[in-house]
Amino acid sequence: MINEYYPDYNDGRFPEDTPVLVRYPLRDDENDDRDSWPWLPGAVLAQCGPDEWRVVVEVPALAIPDLSVPDGDAPENLLYPTCFRDASEIRAVNMHVWQRVRNEVDHG
Repeated sequence: MINEYYPDYNDGRFPEDTPVLVRYPLRDDENDDRDSWPWLPGAVLAQCGPDEWRVVVEVPALAIPDLSVPDGDAPENLLYPTCFRDASEIRAVNMHVWQRVRNEVDHG
């Protein structure tokens, strides 16, 4: 059987735009210990393989200005990090939980 993953493929476990919590380092000193990474708010961009998704991490403290556009540091122009994660590093959540976690991250 040939597994083909193309831009519109998704097996339904984490559909595109699903609000999720994703394991991601919040600080540089956490990079080496994946088990210490917090669960941060994000959204699924696409499924990339049989157990791999591309996720955007939606934490303003991690965003950088988009220098390619005027007013690149405006909230709507910030660039958020993306990462590739397997199912063990993603949790689908409802928007209430997603917003609560985002508020907790934003306010320490």
